[in-house]
Amino acid sequence: MEAWALILILLGINSSLAGASDEFVVTAPLKPIVAFVGKDVILDCQLVPGRLPNNMELRWINVALSYTSPVHVYKGGADDLTQQAPAYQGRTQLFPDLIPKGNLSLKLKDVRVTDDGQYKCFVASQLAQNEIKMTLKVTGTGNQPWIEMMGYTRNGISLGCRSEGWFPKPLVQWMDGNGVNVMVKPKTTHHKDSRQLFKVQSTIEVSQDSMNTYSCRVFNVALNESMQAGIHISDSFFPHPSGWLVAFWILVVLVFAALGLAYFYHRKMMERIAAVKKSAGALENDALRDRIDEQQKFAEQEYERLRKEKEKTVQMARSELEKLRQEFAEERLAIRTEHERQEKIFADERDAVSEEYKKLKAEFEQWRPLVKSEWDRIRSHAVAVYPDPKTASGSLEVSSSRISARVGEPVTVPELPERFDSVPYVLGMEGFVTGAYFWEVEVASKGYWDIGVASESVQRKGMPNLSSNNGFWTFGRDGEPYAVSDKTHSSVTVTTRPTKIGVFLDMQAGKVSFYNADTMFHLYTFNTNFSGKVYPFFSPGWSESPLTICPVNS
Repeated sequence: MEAWALILILLGINSSLAGASDEFVVTAPLKPIVAFVGKDVILDCQLVPGRLPNNMELRWINVALSYTSPVHVYKGGADDLTQQAPAYQGRTQLFPDLIPKGNLSLKLKDVRVTDDGQYKCFVASQLAQNEIKMTLKVTGTGNQPWIEMMGYTRNGISLGCRSEGWFPKPLVQWMDGNGVNVMVKPKTTHHKDSRQLFKVQSTIEVSQDSMNTYSCRVFNVALNESMQAGIHISDSFFPHPSGWLVAFWILVVLVFAALGLAYFYHRKMMERIAAVKKSAGALENDALRDRIDEQQKFAEQEYERLRKEKEKTVQMARSELEKLRQEFAEERLAIRTEHERQEKIFADERDAVSEEYKKLKAEFEQWRPLVKSEWDRIRSHAVAVYPDPKTASGSLEVSSSRISARVGEPVTVPELPERFDSVPYVLGMEGFVTGAYFWEVEVASKGYWDIGVASESVQRKGMPNLSSNNGFWTFGRDGEPYAVSDKTHSSVTVTTRPTKIGVFLDMQAGKVSFYNADTMFHLYTFNTNFSGKVYPFFSPGWSESPLTICPVNS
């Protein structure tokens, strides 16, 4: 009896343990996963805890498709692709070595526009099941746009801008040589190619101005990226009044004037002769009749002379017109030849730019993993920093949560040796002597600010000079230019305006580096030998918008 009882107890314990082992949670990134057309992407899915339940079945599903047409299925310890949706055949892969550790991520190869949408990672066992959804955003930045002259219009020249390989539908902006938007509304069309990527063509009509320089910029709205092409048009390409046409109309006017004069003179003469003939006395006077006959003969001779002169003038006009037509044909041929030469130059430049773009893009793709790896290493040193109100001047407000600082109405504060008394500066609460540290500061809405590190011994009273010679190693913005606090306050070229600045302090290496935290782009690095303790440094400038310290997930 006791043996049976023991067996039942052991079976109950085993059943409880088996049920407990099947309890799990499926996790995935909350933010949309961005994928590039033609590239590979990993849809991350993890089991918590990181072990497989008994008789586990993993099913990856595109929410837009039916449950019976999965993206990928894994069960019985192996892939089962018998029901796989045709669109994903040969493009999916799991990571067999990582599955036992709870990593159920799916690698999707050769991403297509049709892959955009929601995906579900569904896991089931004998006793439990769980799932999680994630969003895949597919995007693609097209090739370098190019501009060409489409032809002449009534008031100038028609310019066309073309590019292809974009997703989602891109925006097009035209600008003149001063970087100002062209006021003429462009005509822009979009078409999809066989891969569902957008081809864009935009045309505008431009007239001659002082610069004759125009650029076309195509935007990827999903990535906030753009590509630009430019063109300069010589004055000789714009239409001008032709000399032969002016001369032709002058000759036409002269011919008609001569004809009109001859007709007027002949009509007056005929009227005069008719009036004389109506006189009864004149009919009886032979002398008068002879005189009339002479005048009539003279009028006929004069009319004939004017007619011949008119024909001669018309013939000269025709000869001159033919000559001018020939000159115009030669001029048009010369313009066309020059246009074709310029077109060839533009085509060569376009091809060269396209090749350079492909080369730079390939190099970028080659370096992307290394940049991401280095960025992850830097962020692994993330620390929480807070401004110290004891060091802030009376005109500087530190928030109650101590994550932001801004300029406010001056207030009376206790006199402390560590406090800045005349400028809106504040140091961090904790100083550093050894080690490496990283933090991020939001600067999106500010036009004036400085951030970085400062030595413990910097000048606190009066108006300290913000310079590395005086123990300030900072990066900042003064209106439009960005600059650093070296000896000459050197300016720094920033291609993409950052919303967050990352500060990386490496005490052993003697370096303070600044990064655009949005794009992982390196902005500037100080190389120095630190002596003594170094503190985070913040200055929101004299504007009321705050500097805010951002949490960093290492």
